[in-house]
Amino acid sequence: MPKHEVFAWERPGRRPAIQRLLYRPQTDAYLNPKSSRSTWHENRDWSTIKDQLRRTVRRAPEVVISVKGSRRSSDGYQAAIEGVLRYMMYISRSGQLSTINEQGEQLNGRETVRDIHASWDLDMQRTRGAKDEVLHPSFNIIFSMPAKTDPEKMLEAVQAFASQRFQGHQYILALHTRDTDPADDPPEHPHVHLILRAEDVNGRRIHIRKTDLRSWREDFASQLRARGIEANATSRAERGQSFKSKSGAEWHVQRRYEEALRQGRNPDPPKARTARFQEAAKELQDGLSETKPWETAMAARRRDVLRDLAINATKLRQEGDNELADRVEQFMQDLPPLDSERRQVQRALVEQVKKRLQERDKGRQNEPQR
Repeated sequence: MPKHEVFAWERPGRRPAIQRLLYRPQTDAYLNPKSSRSTWHENRDWSTIKDQLRRTVRRAPEVVISVKGSRRSSDGYQAAIEGVLRYMMYISRSGQLSTINEQGEQLNGRETVRDIHASWDLDMQRTRGAKDEVLHPSFNIIFSMPAKTDPEKMLEAVQAFASQRFQGHQYILALHTRDTDPADDPPEHPHVHLILRAEDVNGRRIHIRKTDLRSWREDFASQLRARGIEANATSRAERGQSFKSKSGAEWHVQRRYEEALRQGRNPDPPKARTARFQEAAKELQDGLSETKPWETAMAARRRDVLRDLAINATKLRQEGDNELADRVEQFMQDLPPLDSERRQVQRALVEQVKKRLQERDKGRQNEPQR
C-alpha cells in the first residue's frame, strides 16, 4: 500500500467516520449494558442449565478464547498497519502454514498473505476513540482446547463459529498443532489463531465486551459438541478456581524460565512474577494484611456460585434426579478453598521465617555449655 495514497470517501463500502464511531452491534450486552451474571443465567432454560451441570460436575474440558486488540503504535497508523502484517505472518509461520479466509478459501504462501493484507484496506482505520486514542485496526483471537483434542474438528468448529459471529468482516485463521507447527517446541494443545479486521465491509466497527466473550465461549463449546468433542464453557468462579489466569506472554516467559532451570542454567526469574512477590513481601513486612477489593469480590462470587448450585440441587431432587443432585452437592463440597497468589507468597515467607527461627533455636540448644 503506497504510504501517501489518498482514499476517496465515496468509495463503495466507505462510510463517514462519525458513523463508525457511533455504531454498536445490537447484542444483548449493548441493549442491556447493566446485565449481570445472574441475569445471564436466568435467561437460560432449565434443560440447558442441567446439561451444563452434568458437564461441570464431571469436569468436562473447558474452551478457551482470548482476545487482544492489534498493537496500537505510537509511531503512527502506518506502523500499526505493518503490525497487522507481522501478526498475519506469525500465525501463518511466514506462509509455511495454510490459512483460511472468511470465504472458506485455503490460502498458501508468503505472497498470498501479503496480498490478503493489502486487500484489507486497513488505512480506513484512521479514526480515534473517545479518549483520542488510535483504534485497533484488527483483533487477534485465539481458540484453544486441551491436548489430544481432534484438531480438524476443532478447526471446523472455529470456522462455523466465525461465519456466524463475524458476518461482513474479513478475517483469516490458522490451525497450530504440535505436529504441524514449524516453530521450535510448540505447545501440546491445538489452537486456532484468527485475525479479524475491526471494521466490516460497511465501515462499521466491532466492539468486544466481557459479556460477548461469555456468549462466544458458549457458542464455541456448542459447535465442538456438535462435532463429538466434549466441551464446556463456565467461568473460573463456577469451577472453583480463584487464581487469575496468566496471559499467554507470561505463560511463555515462565515456560522458558523453567526450561532453562532444567538445563542447569541460572536465568533471571520472570519480572512480572518477581514484582508480585516483592509487593506481597513488602505488605507482609509493613503489616498490611487487610483484604484486597478483588479478594472481597472473589468471596462474593463464590457465595453466588454456592447459592446457585444449592438451588439447582434442590430443584433436581424435586423432579427426582437424585443422582445428579448428589453429584452437584459433592461438587460443592470438593470446591477448593479460596486463595490468592499474594496470600500464598505471604504464607510461604512466614513458614520460611519460622523454619529459620526453629533452626536457630535448635542450634543454640546444641551449643556446648560453658
